[in-house]
Amino acid sequence: MNDWLAALCVFVGGGLGAAARWGASRAVGPFDATEDFPWATFGINVVGSALLGALAAVAKDRPLPWLLLGVGVCGGFTTFSTFGWELLRLVEAGRTAAAFGYACASVVGGFSGVLAAARLATAAATP
Repeated sequence: MNDWLAALCVFVGGGLGAAARWGASRAVGPFDATEDFPWATFGINVVGSALLGALAAVAKDRPLPWLLLGVGVCGGFTTFSTFGWELLRLVEAGRTAAAFGYACASVVGGFSGVLAAARLATAAATP
């Protein structure tokens, strides 16, 4: 595969994923560490993980869709760096129980999304 085409797929997909993340975050509203739970980032990470799991099951051996949707869109959509920042803000706000719950729920939710979607997509793609 041409490296320029691969890079273009990742670039376009990443832009689309980042724009979708921004829109989803705006739809949920701002996060205030002193009283809120970071629902937008949590939901984005679980949905993005599920999408990546489904894509891995059906497109991992197809370079263009994988680069565009898996690496690009899912990479731009999911928000691990934002997750880390929000975790720090919760800890600094003295909300260690919320921070611990957020970290655990995010890891379990993300893994569950990948696992469930990969199994569903594999089952759907198997004749």
